[in-house]
Amino acid sequence: MTDDTTDQRAARTDSSITRLPNGKGWRARPTLGTDPVTSKQVRPTKVFATKKAAQDWVSEQRTNWDKRTWAARSERTFAEAADHWLKLRDADDGVRANSVRADRESLAYARRAFGETAIQKITPEALTDWSIGMTRKSGEPLAAATKRRAIVITQAVFAHAVTMRWLSHDPAAHLKPPSQKVVVAAKESDVWTPKQMKAFLDSVADHRLAGCFALTLLGLRREEVGGLRWSDIDLAKATLSIIQARVDVNGVDTIDDPKNARSVRTLPIPPRELALLKTMHITHKRERLAVGHPLAANDLILARIDGKQLPVRDYTRLFAERRKAAKLPAITLRNLRHSSVSRMRAMGIAADVVAAWHGHSERMTQMVYGRVSDDRLTAASAELSKAVGQS
Repeated sequence: MTDDTTDQRAARTDSSITRLPNGKGWRARPTLGTDPVTSKQVRPTKVFATKKAAQDWVSEQRTNWDKRTWAARSERTFAEAADHWLKLRDADDGVRANSVRADRESLAYARRAFGETAIQKITPEALTDWSIGMTRKSGEPLAAATKRRAIVITQAVFAHAVTMRWLSHDPAAHLKPPSQKVVVAAKESDVWTPKQMKAFLDSVADHRLAGCFALTLLGLRREEVGGLRWSDIDLAKATLSIIQARVDVNGVDTIDDPKNARSVRTLPIPPRELALLKTMHITHKRERLAVGHPLAANDLILARIDGKQLPVRDYTRLFAERRKAAKLPAITLRNLRHSSVSRMRAMGIAADVVAAWHGHSERMTQMVYGRVSDDRLTAASAELSKAVGQS
């Protein structure tokens, strides 16, 4: 009897597989190693109909353990994994608040499909079907760019789950997002002509925020205009420095870093735009004195009469109102920026100078930037000013 017991234990330790007492299946329970956190042995268990299936599973478990990709059985849902990933993104000082908001919105499509499903039960097939049939709540198909972002962000969550050992493999790694297109003003109607740009600037010359409109026409992003403080503008030297941005995060303005490293830049201010900013500075000083709060150097230039910040969303609405009043074609602030790029390129200004002026990424300009000297930027500002009717 002693020999029989010894043989049974040896077989169990050796194969980690035993027949169920009722003889209708096999239980696999391999000893993989020691948990580095709890110091306990890791012994996952699972029941199979055949011994071969149990052996294959044991082999897979040991391979994953050796490769450091093994994951314990878990009921953690996709929504929980997504929330954890977003939490880390939100805590990362290098990730802008607006980016986290966009990530959360992009995850809505995967949440709708897999939110309460255990992440370990989501298969490559299910993810493939989801990526193909993804639609809006109304059933309308998504734009390629929206679908691409939804897939890329969902893949990031699954990759995070693998890193956290919630998954032994990545079921989303095979997904192929739609190709990313370079964002450009594709049609002539998408941008304003120099004549239209001049007409708008003329129409707002007497507005208390004329300087802000002028900077927008020069190609600054809405968030860059929104983040500018009077201390960032040297009216004597005719320069401005973009060192922070003001972004809309779910209806709340938040001060953040500029969009990317190239967005941090110092630009020369053309003569007419400088004159508008000087007049605007005087106007704001008078307004602030009238309410008993003198203008401070660190005050935002995009502000209300009482000195409180004007939300960037309201700035967009204000631009639309002034554009309608000037009887000019509808245009977004984004395409107004494209107008600035288009005008510079049409005037023959080198692409690296255009990129440096606008703080563009390499993808946007489809080239590698070189170092751009201050005198070339000054020349670019003069040419752009001419494009809106200045000599």
